[in-house]
Amino acid sequence: MRLVGDVKCYHCGHVSGQIEATREEGLEVQSFKPRDGYKGKKPAAGEKLRCERCTGPVFLEDLREAPLEPLAIDLAAARKLRRPKRGKAA
Repeated sequence: MRLVGDVKCYHCGHVSGQIEATREEGLEVQSFKPRDGYKGKKPAAGEKLRCERCTGPVFLEDLREAPLEPLAIDLAAARKLRRPKRGKAA
């Protein structure tokens, strides 16, 4: 199951971005998506994430299921599969 949560600071309450993770046996972080205008250092793999504003400790807030990615649909193929229109009865 893919999850998304906001990265929020314990000290100042600032939201630095979002973390995407998967939950199998534990919570495994996949990626960090910084907010627009993020000026902090992007953490390397295995490095602790800190608040970009005050460098305080952070926690995950509002952990929820990630939205499904939209499916790619070939519209030309879909039109061919559509039933033909019925002719008007005379």
